[in-house]
Amino acid sequence: MTEFADQYGPWAVVTGAAQGVGLAYVEECLSRGLGVLMVDVNEAVHEVAAGLDGDTRAVQVDVTAPDWTDAVDEVVGDLEVGLAVANAGVSFVKNFLDMTAQERALTVGVNAQAVVDMAAWSIPPMVERGRGGFVVTSSGSALCGVGGVGLYSATKAFTVNLAEAIGWEIRDSGVQTLAVVAPSMETPAFVGHSPSEDALAGMVDPRDVVSRALDDLPEGGRWLPDETLEFVLTVPRADRVDMMSTVTNSMYPQIFGS
Repeated sequence: MTEFADQYGPWAVVTGAAQGVGLAYVEECLSRGLGVLMVDVNEAVHEVAAGLDGDTRAVQVDVTAPDWTDAVDEVVGDLEVGLAVANAGVSFVKNFLDMTAQERALTVGVNAQAVVDMAAWSIPPMVERGRGGFVVTSSGSALCGVGGVGLYSATKAFTVNLAEAIGWEIRDSGVQTLAVVAPSMETPAFVGHSPSEDALAGMVDPRDVVSRALDDLPEGGRWLPDETLEFVLTVPRADRVDMMSTVTNSMYPQIFGS
């Protein structure tokens, strides 16, 4: 067993695990000697899990369901979960006033409430054992309110604050929490929004981000993977909102115009 698995194993649970960033987390955890329970709303999660090398289990469940962690519990059984990755996410690229009630509810349910649920479900047993980790996939849009993805950016900021606060509260427990403030990554979800060619050219491989994030998990807190996001933090808040919103809108000319 690796040193990582000693601290964060023997099993991990990853939501949004069937593709994209979630699958990158799964593969990285397997490579580090962990078994992984893959959670996804897509029934393909079973087929994906079966095709991976290593110990995997899968559960198809909607993380907006009130009792979704009960379904995970049934599959976990007596497995010891040392790492929980709240990665499931949803985004709608449109102005807030153009969102439907269903889109608003889904964004908050998946990106915020499900993270709360997973933290409440996974962290207490880790604290009791004195080791473990909780990771949430946030976004560069969490660094300010970003027009065009306003509710998404708000939920991603929520998860950063939550991870930081919980991390402080359990700072002496041996359990770390990490919010990954991710850049635009090459995922089916991102490509599915039909961004501009320039935006596609700037995409980052999620496997690189995930690997480096897990390396930094012992440090906890908010993790930024590149100098561009570090620079964003140096820009005054009002200017940052304007800069990030303008850049984001320019990535989707078919939605917001050129």
